[in-house]
Amino acid sequence: MSRLILVILFSLFPVLISIGVKAEQHTIGDFTVHYSLINSSILDPQVATQYGIKRSSNVALLNISIIKKSENEMGTPVISNIFGNGRSLAGQFKELAFREVKEDKAIYYLATFTISDGERLSFDLKVQPEKQGKLIPIKFKQQVFVN
Repeated sequence: MSRLILVILFSLFPVLISIGVKAEQHTIGDFTVHYSLINSSILDPQVATQYGIKRSSNVALLNISIIKKSENEMGTPVISNIFGNGRSLAGQFKELAFREVKEDKAIYYLATFTISDGERLSFDLKVQPEKQGKLIPIKFKQQVFVN
């Protein structure tokens, strides 16, 4: 697991539990898509600076990684294409521009966007593991809060 993900999870674990943040996943064939959505204000300032993430109570961070089944228990992270957007119940679009981050053996994709308190968002993503083959749809819903 990458240093960024470990730092985020371990340093923020008590906070994440208290505000109901959880990581989710979808498995499609040999690939598992992991994703989590957090308020960027809870990131450690050094981590945010290191990865160029704006810390603000009205900015959310969507983190996605795609793991291919392999001989080892952890699987192998793969380079992928990720496209998509979010939409509020009121129909407001949240354009998602993902940027790839490689750290040691980890590969993940980050997108930030502005949020309103209590906003319920529907996400419609398309992922292309290993940048080949068909685009795989990933849909999920999550409510976000301003800290």
